[in-house]
Amino acid sequence: MSLSRDSVLNSVQAWNQDGRLYVAVGLTAAILSLVFIPLLGLAAVYCGYKLYATQERTILALLLSGFGGFGFLWWIFYLSTL
Repeated sequence: MSLSRDSVLNSVQAWNQDGRLYVAVGLTAAILSLVFIPLLGLAAVYCGYKLYATQERTILALLLSGFGGFGFLWWIFYLSTL
């Protein structure tokens, strides 16, 4: 059991070394925030921030944060007009 857990942990660390984990989670969260669960927009904003802070990818970080923030703020605007 420890061997499989170590291999999963190694896979996650390998994905996170070049920022692919933040991109995958952030993109999924941004899409889901626009379609189903707007609160996931905050996770996309966080992934965009971490992508900028650790990998210095400016354009991709702005896109993830922008789409996630838009999904969350659109939800807030919608609730305020009810």
